[in-house]
Amino acid sequence: MAQPNCSTGSSLADIAVGTMLTVECAVSLTGNAVALWTFFYRLRVWKPYAVYLFNLVVADLLLVACLPLLAVFYLKGKTWELGHAPCRVLLFLLSFSRGVGVAFLTTVALDRYLRVVHPRLRVNLLSPRAAWGISSLVWLLMIALTPQSLLTHKVLQNSTECPSFYPIRETEASATWQEILFFLQFLIPFGLIFFCNTRLIRTLQERLRESDKQPRLQRARALVAIVLVMFALCFLPSILARVLVNVLQGFESCSVQQALVQVSDVAGSLSCLHSALSLAIYCFSNQAFTHSYRKVLRSLRGWRKTAEPASCNHRDSYS
Repeated sequence: MAQPNCSTGSSLADIAVGTMLTVECAVSLTGNAVALWTFFYRLRVWKPYAVYLFNLVVADLLLVACLPLLAVFYLKGKTWELGHAPCRVLLFLLSFSRGVGVAFLTTVALDRYLRVVHPRLRVNLLSPRAAWGISSLVWLLMIALTPQSLLTHKVLQNSTECPSFYPIRETEASATWQEILFFLQFLIPFGLIFFCNTRLIRTLQERLRESDKQPRLQRARALVAIVLVMFALCFLPSILARVLVNVLQGFESCSVQQALVQVSDVAGSLSCLHSALSLAIYCFSNQAFTHSYRKVLRSLRGWRKTAEPASCNHRDSYS
């Protein structure tokens, strides 16, 4: 089903989506830039887990690079002024970066599961160099799995259109392949992450029964909750919206088609929110990230107080 050529939809929905994308871009850019700085200057020991987290940061920054153009597109009433080629590249990078981010969230969960639940497996002896090799394979795999039709989509009649989050389909085979990839891209990782984290919490509950080890258990529980909430908030709406598109695609009513586009746009903007929520995963994974974010917050507070007559000393939060 192609994007419907109905009259312009709700400008309020477009402004809401554009505003949401702008906020996501600002938070994600700042947070992931701090995380990247922490990797290079504060993290002294690089284990496979850190390698996967680093690749997650890179994937999130790639997604952030797409958000300004997308936000401007919605804030201008879904008017695209850069031509068809940049639109196709943007859609490809948007889908690709989200897929890579989900893939590395799954890789992080699998790595923690194997190290905690099955610590004697030889796979846990992988070196950071091997982890870089696995990460490279993940990137290559996601390039292959990202629908190439996003790059080869036919030129639209209206040069100011860019389908954004709405499904693009040219042929029946292409439509089927896109739908299969879309659902597998989220459902399989969510199933793996849920299974790995559930087993991990059970194992930690058995091992960390002493009172002095309870903070570690609570930290692990919080990390699991963050990951599950992230998937539910960011990706579940996209899945439900895609189901609606498939169920109601036979309706020729313009109002129905416009509603589907608006629902897809809102759900798609939520799927980009994971690049901002990933910051919580970094904080619960390593204290170095927590210290870095605290330092940034204290610096921002210091800038706010520079105009005040009272002076105060801000101590570095690193220990």
